[in-house]
Amino acid sequence: MIAAVFFAALRPAALVEPPSAVPEPVAADPVAAASAATSPTGAPTEVPPPPPAAKPTAPPAPRGPKAVPTEAAIARDSTFQPGPARRVQRGRGSARPGTPQRFEFEFKIGPYLPEVDKRYSGDGLGPYATIFGRTNRDGLATKQPRSGVMPILGFEWQFAYLGGPLGIGTQIGFFRDRADALVADPVPGENLRSSADRVSFGMVPLAVLAVYRLELFADFYKVPLVPYIKAGISYAFWWSRDGSKKVAVNSQGEKGRGGVVGWQLNPGLMLRLDFLEPGSAKKLDVNTGINHTYIFGEFQLTRLRNFGVGNTIDLGDKTFFGGLAIEF
Repeated sequence: MIAAVFFAALRPAALVEPPSAVPEPVAADPVAAASAATSPTGAPTEVPPPPPAAKPTAPPAPRGPKAVPTEAAIARDSTFQPGPARRVQRGRGSARPGTPQRFEFEFKIGPYLPEVDKRYSGDGLGPYATIFGRTNRDGLATKQPRSGVMPILGFEWQFAYLGGPLGIGTQIGFFRDRADALVADPVPGENLRSSADRVSFGMVPLAVLAVYRLELFADFYKVPLVPYIKAGISYAFWWSRDGSKKVAVNSQGEKGRGGVVGWQLNPGLMLRLDFLEPGSAKKLDVNTGINHTYIFGEFQLTRLRNFGVGNTIDLGDKTFFGGLAIEF
């Protein structure tokens, strides 16, 4: 088609002379029009034929099926960022499922009553029970004190896996007992206590513990029970305040504050909660690094009396705690 147009354009180019100038428009003259239609010799002027009409083009041939993109191309062009792959924690001869597990954090709470009067051998109640014991309507202590509430926070570093994590942990607690102060010079028939003045006793126990948790059956056989044992050294700061909120002073001028060292033992049993929602537990592990969640109960035996050396206060107790724990 392009060649036909090209040759058609060449044919009139040899016969038609280009005008030298554009004439001004004049009135139509029949004689001039007749002479313009003939050549100087009287022969009719050849008029070039119009260019041939363009042929309709054929529609493009249909393309074949597109090639399927590779997975690498999809990953490169995708804006979705997947989370980290679930890794396998490997230890000595073991392959635990889940992300690496290194730490444990727990909160527990339970009753506590320091054994201050344990070695008291006099008549009646001991000095601690005389102030903080249960009283009658006259304010006279007649029974041993009720146990107070002790909250404890614990943290553990797990450095080895031997059928379960072996670690070193620490914990810190808080205990306080309060009572109405005894009146210095009581009037017969009146209450022996002053509700306007409150005395208190407080302690903050600390501990460094070796910990072992038997997680083998929970990790590989889906048994959700995890027994454990803790043992170590403990130390407790203590203080006693009088009705004016100052540190109490006895008749010898000694201040009511100090610290005692000792040991403690904590056997317990944990219930792994992953079995309630296994899929959610795995997602929690992958997305946050929290391997497991637990509820637990434990018995605590504490001996805080400077290992029996000297005449010192005894702040130990035999009690139990319950709480929540996570491993991550």
